Amino acid sequence: MQRWFKIFAAVTAVGLVLFAGAYALMRQPSLFTWRYELKIATGPIGSDGQKILAAFIREVAAERPIVRLVPVPTESLSASAKALIDGQVDLAVVRSDDAAAAQGRTVFILRRIGIAILLPPESKIESVSELLGKKLAVIKAAHFDPALLKAFTTFYGLRDSDIVELALSEVGQAMKAKRVMAALVFGPIGAGSISDAFAVVRKSFKEKPSYLDIEEAEAIAARWPAYEAVEIKQGTFGGAPPEPAEAINTFAVSVRLVARASLPDRVAGEITRLLLSTKAKLASTLPVVGEMEAPATEKTSVLPAHPGTLAYLNGEQVALLDETLNYYWLGAMVFAVFAPLAGWIASRRELRRGAEGRLHLLRLIELVRLAKTGSATELADVDEELDRMTEWLLEKLAAGEVERSQFQSIELVISQLRATIAKRLIDLTGPGGNRPRGAAGRLRALPRSSDS
Repeated sequence: MQRWFKIFAAVTAVGLVLFAGAYALMRQPSLFTWRYELKIATGPIGSDGQKILAAFIREVAAERPIVRLVPVPTESLSASAKALIDGQVDLAVVRSDDAAAAQGRTVFILRRIGIAILLPPESKIESVSELLGKKLAVIKAAHFDPALLKAFTTFYGLRDSDIVELALSEVGQAMKAKRVMAALVFGPIGAGSISDAFAVVRKSFKEKPSYLDIEEAEAIAARWPAYEAVEIKQGTFGGAPPEPAEAINTFAVSVRLVARASLPDRVAGEITRLLLSTKAKLASTLPVVGEMEAPATEKTSVLPAHPGTLAYLNGEQVALLDETLNYYWLGAMVFAVFAPLAGWIASRRELRRGAEGRLHLLRLIELVRLAKTGSATELADVDEELDRMTEWLLEKLAAGEVERSQFQSIELVISQLRATIAKRLIDLTGPGGNRPRGAAGRLRALPRSSDS
């Protein structure tokens, strides 16, 4: 029993040490290595997300931070999201309307793709509802977004038959010929596809087109929480005078850098710090970087930010020394819980051993009395019981549960008791009498008073 207890205690101790080590390695890998390597799915080569992250990785590599990023190009943003869900990468560039954005935790927002509605000059249309039943052009440019288009047409009840797909170069002439009454264009909330389409239409009409405000953007975002209502600020697209002339309400899908939920907080905070610190350096050579921003710090967001990112943005990031001390105190608390438990188990075992020893001592007292008054048969049984008691003592001595001095004292009592039994048997049967089988062999070996 003691052997199995020792094995159990050893296995438990080793298990606790391994568990503590594994937990610390997962939560704070920088305690075990000076650099933490992360795989990041960047999306297709040549895409805005891939360009941003490639430039970012080049910039931060010179700083030799604790985080080393390994880019993993994928065929599409959907493939990046799948790689994150499958655990093949640690971070990925994903769309906010992908399931991976909800399962992971946002570290940074890279850009937003929104929808804008262009109207020809002098158009009398003032709301989106007035477009029902009219032909609308959809510009098939680089940022064409079928998911945004589906949400737009579904919300307003537009028919697919009224949607006309046109190339960017065809839009101005189609609007001028009144084959379409408006044009839907998708692109970043900044310089890009939307401002390009505006320039093409202006060139066709020789005067400026106008933008149609999507007044129900908040309602669309409430219906599809993966999208968000945004505002294209006055003068965003530049020009002389700057366009748009006034702010425009619309809705957009965000493209995010999303980490697996189990990414250590310190690592996520370090990535956030590096993105913010290198953003200004990259803005001059890569204008799209200007659209990058940190995620909202509200913990009630549909797509929550990583706790490490929130800690950094809120100035609550724990220092490495403090975090190490936290693990130390956590280990101390675990030890404080298990040490008394182990002591209690050991004390219970000692009590059981002490109770067993007391039972044997009490039994020896009974056997002493019986040795003085018992019959020959009873004495033989006593002798056999003493054999068993001696075997028990030897086992305890070998296991280290009985000290040698204690063993010798009890063994002396047993020897005296055997002598008492032998004398009692001689008194009962005489020197040459028949002895009970249980003690006959030993008693014949004892010296007899008649032979001396």
